[in-house]
Amino acid sequence: MTETSKDYGLVGQPSEELDRKWSSIMQYFYAEIPKEYMEKLGRTQEGIRLPNGNYLANYAFIHQLHCLKRLYQSYFPDYYWPDMTEEETELQHEHSLHCLQMLVEQVMCKADETPLTMYWFNESILPGGNRTIAHECVNWDRLLEGMEKNKVDPFTPGLLVHPKFGPVLPNGRQTQLDNRIGYVKHATPLDRTQWP
Repeated sequence: MTETSKDYGLVGQPSEELDRKWSSIMQYFYAEIPKEYMEKLGRTQEGIRLPNGNYLANYAFIHQLHCLKRLYQSYFPDYYWPDMTEEETELQHEHSLHCLQMLVEQVMCKADETPLTMYWFNESILPGGNRTIAHECVNWDRLLEGMEKNKVDPFTPGLLVHPKFGPVLPNGRQTQLDNRIGYVKHATPLDRTQWP
């Protein structure tokens, strides 16, 4: 039997329930990694140091899920970004293309080699994939338990302070950001020798 959008847990018609499910995952978007790990990577000069001495990061799998969420939301722009300006529409397209590229790289990097066998449909001449085969998966609950220990709430006032522009969210969740699309076109890393 084939699936339809009503069978999917994180996609389908927009709803408060779906948004809550995404939010329960996206709370782990920002995490902290130990100073020692940043030193080992050789990235302390370019990193964002937190008040506790650790560094801000986001794990690749959460960023990839963020990309899937953004692509899902791009199907419903009137719901998620009503009255988008022309500039916002362009940024949204750029953000979506960035997300698609990131997901292409991920699929090619991790390449799940599980064979999806095929079968015939009663209603169509085209064959279909049988996705019911077992995959080797991470223990999602255990993974999120670990993320719980490292998550960072970026809305904590004073936590994120841009060296050039100042506090990122001075009013916590009440802060109005000037970029609701969450993407900067042609962004370049800040010169940390000028702005330590």
